[in-house]
Amino acid sequence: MNRNLPRHIVWICSFLVMFSAGAADSTPVVPHPFRMPTANTQFKNVTFVIFDTETTGFSPANDRIVEVGAVKVRDGRKLGEKTWLINPQRYIPWYVQKVHNISPEMLKDCPTFADIYPEFLEFIDGAVLIAHNAPFDVRFISAEAKRNDMPPPKNAVLDSLVLFRTWYPELKSHTVSDLIDLFEISTDGLQAHRATDDSLFVYYAIQKEMDRRSDQPRFSELLEGAGKVLRFAGE
Repeated sequence: MNRNLPRHIVWICSFLVMFSAGAADSTPVVPHPFRMPTANTQFKNVTFVIFDTETTGFSPANDRIVEVGAVKVRDGRKLGEKTWLINPQRYIPWYVQKVHNISPEMLKDCPTFADIYPEFLEFIDGAVLIAHNAPFDVRFISAEAKRNDMPPPKNAVLDSLVLFRTWYPELKSHTVSDLIDLFEISTDGLQAHRATDDSLFVYYAIQKEMDRRSDQPRFSELLEGAGKVLRFAGE
C-alpha cells in the first residue's frame, strides 16, 4: 500500500475525524414537554420550581446572567435546590456588584450559560415555574437561550410579585425583603439578592400564605392571584 497520500486527502481525513468527534460530544439541547396542571389540582400535588437570576445589568440584549438559583418544592417539602454561578465573559459594573456581591473573580473559572443550561432544563422538568418580577428573569433566560442557539424552556411561569400585590394590596411595597418582614422569615445563613436564597424566601412566603388560606388549597388560588401565565420567548 502506498503510504505517501496526497496532502489534501490527509487534511480532509483529519477534518472529518475532528468533526465526527465534536459531533459525538455535542448533544442537542431539547427542552422537556410541559403539561399545565388543571386549576382544580390540589396545591400539594403540583411541583414548583421557584427561580431567580442575577445579572450584569438590566438589558437582556446587552447584559448577561451571572447566577441562576432554583428551588424545587412539592407538598410543602423542598425536593432540591441548585445554584449555578456563570461566567458572563464580560465586565460586571461596580454598582451591580454591590447589589448581589458577585465579583468577576468569583466567576472567572465558572462555566458559561450554554454549559449550565441543559442542567437547568433537567432541574425544572415538569414543574410550574415561579419568579419574583418574573418578566425580568423570563426575558433574560430567553435572551441567553437564543444567543446560544438553544430552544427556550416550555414551562409556564407565574409572577410572585403580581401574586403578592393581589394578596396584599394594602402594602406599599412587595419586594422580597418586604416578604421576609411580613412573614417573619428567618434569614439565618441566607443572603438577600442572591438567586437561590431569594428563591427560598419567595417559596417560604407562598407556602405560609397558602397554609393560611385553606386546609386543602387548589392550584386555582395561585393562578387567580398571579393573573397572566408567562411563557419564554420563542416558545
